[in-house]
Amino acid sequence: MLLINNWDIKDSNNKILALRGSDGAGELQYIISDLGGSLCKTGGIISRSRNKSEDYVKAKFVESIKKDGYVDFNYGGKNKSLFEDITVEQAKWIGALLSRLSDDQIRDAFRSANYSPEEIEAYAQAFKARIQQLMDLQG
Repeated sequence: MLLINNWDIKDSNNKILALRGSDGAGELQYIISDLGGSLCKTGGIISRSRNKSEDYVKAKFVESIKKDGYVDFNYGGKNKSLFEDITVEQAKWIGALLSRLSDDQIRDAFRSANYSPEEIEAYAQAFKARIQQLMDLQG
């Protein structure tokens, strides 16, 4: 949610389903709905935006590394406390996983949402830059 600047994070938009497969094994499926407050600028009711590539590209992602080794993200949306205890090590870990995505996979995600070619490129470059910021964290 941080990576895509979703400022409308609330419990009613997120669910975990516990399913049982045909073999009897259990599986958890995570469902996220209502991403309308994403890919934009987070903030208060007056300063935030919705689905604006220029705001997403300009928005700062990582603010700093706190003295206690936690990452201070530039996030101004609902439930900010969810992101206050992410360590540098954890952020680098997810950055390393996300770095495995190819340029085509990232662009395809935005293409599937029916963005224009210009928006696809802007979002993809900004998304990749955020992944790189995670991988480059020093703490």
